[in-house]
Amino acid sequence: MSESAGHAEGSLAALYETVRLLTDPGQLSAGQAVLVAASALLVGAVLWSCCGRQNKVKLRAEFTPGKVYFHAAPPVKAIPCLTPFGMKLETYLRMADIPYEPMYGRSRGPKGKIPWIEYNGEAKGDSGLIIEFLNREKGVDLNQSLSEADKAVSRAFTKMVEENTYWGLVRNRWIDNFDQLQELFEVPWFVMFLLRSVRGKVKQTLWAHGIGRHDKDDLEGIIEKDLKAISRFLGAKPYLMGDEPTEVDAAVFGQLSEICWANSDTYLHRIVTVDCPNLQAYCNRIKDRYWLDWDQLTKKSKKDQ
Repeated sequence: MSESAGHAEGSLAALYETVRLLTDPGQLSAGQAVLVAASALLVGAVLWSCCGRQNKVKLRAEFTPGKVYFHAAPPVKAIPCLTPFGMKLETYLRMADIPYEPMYGRSRGPKGKIPWIEYNGEAKGDSGLIIEFLNREKGVDLNQSLSEADKAVSRAFTKMVEENTYWGLVRNRWIDNFDQLQELFEVPWFVMFLLRSVRGKVKQTLWAHGIGRHDKDDLEGIIEKDLKAISRFLGAKPYLMGDEPTEVDAAVFGQLSEICWANSDTYLHRIVTVDCPNLQAYCNRIKDRYWLDWDQLTKKSKKDQ
């Protein structure tokens, strides 16, 4: 299922081009208020377009052969990408030293979600399938040092965080802390009314998945066990499988980075930073090694940290 869930965050990418042009309602003139109302209708249409049906992928008319065009939601102050699958894929591109060009905007890929890439005039979707494709195309193998048993463990951890742990993040962000999304997503006040329809779709998705049928305490207990399993397996190692990063680190960092930097004041953040401090150190290690431009992307100054 992978990022078929993300899609709430994915849908959000469609909003940025419009809502970042709008200002605080208290400072609007009469003419600007009309603009806001019109823009609200436009945003609603965009939400319907993204959530209600799958758009045909629009590819670049011109491209550089062999270049990866990486489509994702734009950075916010908290984190370079608001979907963990975007963080995963971009971290992989950096780990594998594959040149790419970020394409921030509202377009969604061939599977109706983000992230996705354009490569040699073709669209590729799903972060896991994209990584497999680029491994073949670019001759990359971040797992070359692993035994077959280690590769099996890596896949198990990847699937755990993407098919189970992720849903705890979705529930925590979209259901339990919905009132904090305006600040996190950096959108105008009225967009929150529109996002309630997305929240309803998230609830339906959680229920269909099965994890949404648990009560809050049971679900949090399930996700806590996931995070502590990662912590125990990581131990004092610098990376999950040893001294050097492998593909599983991109996947795990994708999920944990959202908890570390975009889910403060939650039980998830407490587990990663207080109960399992080696997970926070792990995230900082990957951030410091592969995201030297983090502050530039999130437009943070020293006093913000």
